[in-house]
Amino acid sequence: MKIKLEDVAREAGVSIATVSRVLNNHPVKEKTRLHVEDTIARLDYRPNLTARGLIKGTSNRIGVVVPYMENPYFSSIMNTLEIRMREADYLCYFSSAINRGQSERDILNRYLDSGVDGLIMVDVNSKEENMGVYGDLNKSIPVVLVNGNPDRDDSNLVMVDQKRGMEIAMDYLLSLNHKKIAFIRGLLGSNSFDVKEKVFLRRMEEAGLPRKNAIIVELADPDHFTAIQKAEELILPILDSENRPSAVFASNELMGVSVINAARKLNLSIPGDLSLLAHDNTYISKISQPAMSTINLNPPRLGFEAAEMMLQLLKHDNPYPRKLIFNPELIIRESCRAI
Repeated sequence: MKIKLEDVAREAGVSIATVSRVLNNHPVKEKTRLHVEDTIARLDYRPNLTARGLIKGTSNRIGVVVPYMENPYFSSIMNTLEIRMREADYLCYFSSAINRGQSERDILNRYLDSGVDGLIMVDVNSKEENMGVYGDLNKSIPVVLVNGNPDRDDSNLVMVDQKRGMEIAMDYLLSLNHKKIAFIRGLLGSNSFDVKEKVFLRRMEEAGLPRKNAIIVELADPDHFTAIQKAEELILPILDSENRPSAVFASNELMGVSVINAARKLNLSIPGDLSLLAHDNTYISKISQPAMSTINLNPPRLGFEAAEMMLQLLKHDNPYPRKLIFNPELIIRESCRAI
């Protein structure tokens, strides 16, 4: 038999109102609170969150959309985000917008229909963002963007400076005297990948290098694992050519693993024959052979700060809109060398 609120009150010898005050963390004498909490635990009472939400006007649920849950970068963001929201008594509902665009819009509509209190969008579709979709959503529900467009003034944003991260990466490779560099980028429509490509081309031009020396490898497959496999297939002929690049910059560390695999198939040494620099700083770069030099985007901090901003918005004590942008850093390991 399902335990009800009145059962807890009767067993504890207090009023239903007192039990309700304990559940909602309202002022109650400490002795009474402990007694009621002990009764709740003993009876294994589980409050009806939906009913509580209707009464309070909140659901204590947050919708979170990421491109790919399997990517260690995104899972690291999700982990710290979920821990912080759980500490504040919020449940996180995660969805993956694998196909972007229409899929992302469908997920947003489902979340809104389900009555979530807020939305956190990670690495959002730049076209959707540029259309002001997320800014419009902010008028009815708190929305926090992780790695969105910093130039917009209608969104709450937490991000690492992607532009600066790419500048650091290119400056490092150019300082090692690399003059022909391949850049593996991800799907079109991602704000972070679009920013990286622009900086890549600009830094190569500023270094006085011809456009042909800036090789862009573009992955267009919406399925994440297929894209990782495709990266290896696409980079193989480039590394097998007589005029191969001396360095590769991979937009994330899973793509970096694809480069390592391709190099091994061609008996190329990293960093002896080829330097490799990646992006993210997840556990992948630490356990790869060789360990990858990488641009640290600090995904755990991104998740924590996104949760903090959402909690402030839910408390209505954070002026809208707010932007938190922090700097990346270069972590040098074993995969790059000067030539």
